[in-house]
Amino acid sequence: MQDTLTRRQREIFRLLAAGYSQKEIAHRLNIAYGTVRKHTLAARERSGQRSTAVIVALAMTDNAE
Repeated sequence: MQDTLTRRQREIFRLLAAGYSQKEIAHRLNIAYGTVRKHTLAARERSGQRSTAVIVALAMTDNAE
């Protein structure tokens, strides 16, 4: 996943993997909720995954390493 996603996309998915909601992530990163949603959609498209859950699982795997 590291090579596929931007630094910000990885950051958002790591926070999703940690259990934060998209609204909580927006507040934590001081960005708009819509920006979080756009990063989430772009990451799914960029990685070729249709499911946010799959990318969250990949982020969790990356955190374990």
